[in-house]
Amino acid sequence: MSAIVWICIGTIFGAGLAATSLIFISMYKFCHSISDFFKKSAFIEIMTLFYKLTWRNYFESNIRADTGKASKRPFGTNIHFLKWEQIQLNPIFLTRKPLACDIPVKTEVVIGPKAKKPLVLKVPILVGAMAYGNAISFKAKMALAKASVLTGTADNTGGGPLVEEARALADRYIIQFSKGFWSKSDEILKQADMIEISLGHGAYDSAPVRISGQKVTDGFAKRLGTIPGLDVVLESRLPGVENITDWRNLILRLKEVTGGVPIAAKFGGTHYIEQELDFMTQGGIDVIVLDGAEAGTHACPSILQDDVGLPTLPTLCRAVNYLKSRNLTKRISLLVGGGLFTPGDFLKCLALGADAVYFGTITALVMSHTQVTKATPWEPPTGIIYFGAKEEQKYNPDLGAKHIYNFFESCIQEMQQVARALGKPDLRDINKSDLVSLDPEYARMAGVQYLSR
Repeated sequence: MSAIVWICIGTIFGAGLAATSLIFISMYKFCHSISDFFKKSAFIEIMTLFYKLTWRNYFESNIRADTGKASKRPFGTNIHFLKWEQIQLNPIFLTRKPLACDIPVKTEVVIGPKAKKPLVLKVPILVGAMAYGNAISFKAKMALAKASVLTGTADNTGGGPLVEEARALADRYIIQFSKGFWSKSDEILKQADMIEISLGHGAYDSAPVRISGQKVTDGFAKRLGTIPGLDVVLESRLPGVENITDWRNLILRLKEVTGGVPIAAKFGGTHYIEQELDFMTQGGIDVIVLDGAEAGTHACPSILQDDVGLPTLPTLCRAVNYLKSRNLTKRISLLVGGGLFTPGDFLKCLALGADAVYFGTITALVMSHTQVTKATPWEPPTGIIYFGAKEEQKYNPDLGAKHIYNFFESCIQEMQQVARALGKPDLRDINKSDLVSLDPEYARMAGVQYLSR
C-alpha cells in the first residue's frame, strides 16, 4: 500500500515539475520572441505610424475603409483646442479678507430675470441636455431627473421627446424646442420651466441629424409620435423660421403658451457669433445657451467634432463682450457648456461672465460610475446608459442619481472654497478681476490681466 502511495506522490511531483519546466521554457521563448520583435524595424515602423496618425485616426481610417460611411463616435472631440489652465483665479491674503469657513457662500442663480416666470436654481450648474431614445435610455433619463431634484437644478429633455415620467420627477424642467417635429404641442410646452430653442450644438453644429429607423422602436416611436421603424430627421434649419419676423413670432408664441417662462436659444460656437446674436436678440430672447466646439454628443461624424466650430473659451468671451456692449447682461442670461469637466472650469466660466454652466460628458461618466462594470469589458461604458444598449436594463437609476448628486455637491463645495479664498460671499460676485492669465494671448482674448506687469 505504501509503495502505491509513494508512486502516486512521485507521479504528481514529477508531473508538477514537468509542467513547471514547460511554463518556464514557454515564458523564456515568449520573452525571447518579444525581445527579438523590439529589435526589428517592423516595431519602429508600427510605433511611428501610430505616433504620426494617432491611435484614433488609425482605427477610424480602417473603419472608413471597411464601411464606406461617415465614421461616428461618442463624447465629442478629444482635441484640447485651448487650455483652461492658462487662466488662474487670484487668492487674497491681506489686501482684502478671505472668508472664514463658517461664512456661507451663496450659490443661487436666476435664469431669465426679466421673464414673467424666471427660472430660479439653487446652484449655477445644470444637467447637460441628453435625449431619450436617440441618446440615453429610459432608466438613465430617470436618474437625471432624480439628480436634478437632489441638487436643486434643472433637467433637460435634450433633442428627444418629452418623457412624462421624468417630468413628473423633476422640480424644474427645460424642454427643448428642437428641429424635429416632436414635443411641440401646447400641452407639452406648458410643462416647461424654460424653453430651449435648439438651433444646433457644439458637436453636431447645424448639420441635420438622421436617427435610424432601427432605433425607433415601439415605445420610442410612440413618444415621438411616428411609426416604428421609420428614420427620423432633425433638420438643419428650424422649420418655419426664415427671417427675423418668423423668429420674433415664434418667441412671442412660446411666451404666450408657457405663461412667460424664459425662452432660450441654443447654438454652437462660430466665428459669426456676433451676427448670430444680432438676429437672436432682436427676437426678444431671454437666455443664450452656448455650446463650444469641445461639446460632447452620443454619436456624430468625426469631422464635425474635430474640424468645425469655435472653442468654448473664445465663444464665451465674445458673447459676454457682445451683451455688455449692448447693455443686455441684466436682461439676457448666458449659459455655457462644451468641454467643461472640473469645478475649476465651471468657476472660471462664471468669472468670465456666464450666469451658469452645464455639462453632459462628465455627467454621463459619473452617472455610470461603478455601474460600468455591468457592461464592460465586452461592451463600452455607454453600454449601461445608452438607449438600445445590450445592458441598459441592468442600470440602477437611484444609484446613478446618487452619484450625479455627489459629483454636483462636490463641485459646489470646491467652488465655495475658492470663493472664500477670493473673499467673495456669493459665486455671482466672482468676475474678471479675480482672474489672471499665464499667456498674453489668453489675456487678450478673455480681457483679463497678464501675469507680467
